[in-house]
Amino acid sequence: MAEQGDFNAPVQIAEYDKEKITILPGASADLSAATFNIRDEDHTLGNALRWMVMKNPDVQFCGYSMPHPSEAKFHLRIQMYDNKSAVTCLLTALSDLRNLLNTVKAGYQDSLETDSIKRVQDVNVRAEVEDVLRSHAEAVGGGMEIDS
Repeated sequence: MAEQGDFNAPVQIAEYDKEKITILPGASADLSAATFNIRDEDHTLGNALRWMVMKNPDVQFCGYSMPHPSEAKFHLRIQMYDNKSAVTCLLTALSDLRNLLNTVKAGYQDSLETDSIKRVQDVNVRAEVEDVLRSHAEAVGGGMEIDS
């Protein structure tokens, strides 16, 4: 959990990297509304995290912004209903997002191991598509013209 200290000092959340996620000045005293600075990340995590936070019915508002295109960080604003903790909401969303990504990864790995996947090293994708279309046309007995 976050600790509240000096109003102007960032509140540190993550134990593993004390500067990865900080709370920016201006958060409400009960932390029901806070803007988090998330370092070394971009739109990929920003949008996914915003989506996961918004799935929580106790969230009044959530949005993110990139302060500057050349800086690898984003700001995530969370406002909660009923004085609930934005910090708890963020930590829950991070955990839920990690679980979702682990599920997708496991499904992908399982699919690679069990499905008959043709791995093509050839970069000529058009030729592969044309072969598939020709095979299909022959199988259904129709002629299919392919533009080259």
